[in-house]
Amino acid sequence: MQLPASASNQLEATGKSNGSVTIVVPSGTPQARGTTLLGSTANDAIVCTSDQRNKLTQVTDYIDALQASTPEVDFLDAIDLAARNLGAHSMGVLVVGNGLQTVDPLDFAVKGLLTAEPKQVASDLQSKGELPKNLKGVTVYWSGLGDVAGAQAPLTISARSNLEGIWSAIISAAGGTLSVLPEPASGAAASGLPSVTPVPVPAEATKTDWSHPIVVRDSDLLFVKNTATFSDPATAKKVLADLVPSIEQNGQTVTITGTASKDQATSNAADLVLSKQRADAVEQALVSLGVPASLLVTAGVGHEWCGFKSETDASGAYSDALAEQNRTVILTSPGVALCG
Repeated sequence: MQLPASASNQLEATGKSNGSVTIVVPSGTPQARGTTLLGSTANDAIVCTSDQRNKLTQVTDYIDALQASTPEVDFLDAIDLAARNLGAHSMGVLVVGNGLQTVDPLDFAVKGLLTAEPKQVASDLQSKGELPKNLKGVTVYWSGLGDVAGAQAPLTISARSNLEGIWSAIISAAGGTLSVLPEPASGAAASGLPSVTPVPVPAEATKTDWSHPIVVRDSDLLFVKNTATFSDPATAKKVLADLVPSIEQNGQTVTITGTASKDQATSNAADLVLSKQRADAVEQALVSLGVPASLLVTAGVGHEWCGFKSETDASGAYSDALAEQNRTVILTSPGVALCG
């Protein structure tokens, strides 16, 4: 497993606060791998910084080499296990994975669960006493939610949105807050791992929860670099087609907002234009798929907006992988903030 840069940034922040990290592998039977100090006890600032950097590298390399040892996957118990060791000044719980649990009491391989009402799923778990403990006031940072590989069929935008809604409802019911890290997971599935049951993804559109922003990433739409042209219009329309019924069912005007990466630009002017053009391209695609133009408006914010993420790594160097997370098109219903 390659730890995404956005997840590494969370660990780096923990190290700078001289905190520690408890590692749990979310196999079918979650396994705790101990607690490691990411900070430093040195009094010298230079030595302290060096210690923090070295420990971050060691922990990151260790996590990258971890593999599941038992079949299936259990994020629910893994979060509960990780939260048991949180201190009074917790920086949160970091989860890396697609979120598709395949064991009870949250087995997404059971037909219909992926499209279930999020609040009802959380309520059912709460009534059974199955919510994670010790999450009150805790932020759960999630990297790679909905991103799949191997035998697992890709999630539609609506399915991924509902999956996020389910986990948000579960974590909220447990007293915490979900923060989804926008950088998509990448890479092929590793070989030789224990089996995990594929989760069925319904061919029909699932109900979209318009109470939060619907983020469509550039990796889904595949715009030609620095343009508002789809490199593969058919693929882009296939991605967006999943949203057509839910936009019509919502019945309210949906705002399509383009965002852009800064790419070391000194002005937001060009990015404002590009992001608006990309929002317009998405609008045109949706209209061609049957969405009434009266239900859509567009906007562009460039790289100056509430959800902008740093595009430099720990050394201060520009990273295109980090910049990728800022290249999105976001759909919102009236009254819903761009950053949720």
